[in-house]
Amino acid sequence: MIENIEGPKLLTIFNQLAADKTLVKISLSHSAYESLTVVTQTEKDRTNDLFHIDPPKGLLETIAQTNTSSVHFEFTSIDGVVHQFDSKVNNLSSHDLALHFPQYIQRHQQRDNFRVKSIYASYALIVMDDAELRMDIDNVSLGGVYCYCPNKHKARFFEQQIMENMELVLTLEHECTVVSIRQVQVNRIEAKPIPKHFGVAFEFIRINRDAKKMLVQQIYELQRHILQNRLKYLG
Repeated sequence: MIENIEGPKLLTIFNQLAADKTLVKISLSHSAYESLTVVTQTEKDRTNDLFHIDPPKGLLETIAQTNTSSVHFEFTSIDGVVHQFDSKVNNLSSHDLALHFPQYIQRHQQRDNFRVKSIYASYALIVMDDAELRMDIDNVSLGGVYCYCPNKHKARFFEQQIMENMELVLTLEHECTVVSIRQVQVNRIEAKPIPKHFGVAFEFIRINRDAKKMLVQQIYELQRHILQNRLKYLG
């Protein structure tokens, strides 16, 4: 899953990189050069938004030798997500390199592993012993879901248990989307994650193509909403 971050959000990200002294990996096309650096500051000249880095050893010489005007960057955010972008060189000196803001920064997620917190009242439904059981969702990914279930139902669950036809009712702001999972497996049971409830980690064993597509979209929308709120807070 890839999200393009652009517009005013770029300034927030570069300012945060500079403030946190986040290590950023640099590489150049048509060259084996790779190194680490940090963003030192941002600025705006008459027409361009720029960011500055401390040039690591050998970078300026390699730029001159390869006659390149573009530098590739990669960093990992505090939530463990890889970000990548390409920037054009504006000007350089022995102690400073200024580059143009990229058109966008790509935020890469590993689809099956990335779990997004349920920030609204989302829940999972499953039928057990001819009764419908409702469990609040804590987080969800393309590979599974983690739920809170009332303690009175704990005796019904065991690890490696296979269950059929779970429905995820995912809420985003004022809209609900129902995603049907054909088969799930209980991978983990945790005692007392919150009062009067136990935790259940389900793995999705069987899910049809349309449901998976719908789940991808819902996870993407939740992720985007969380990121927008985070950037708004940072700004």
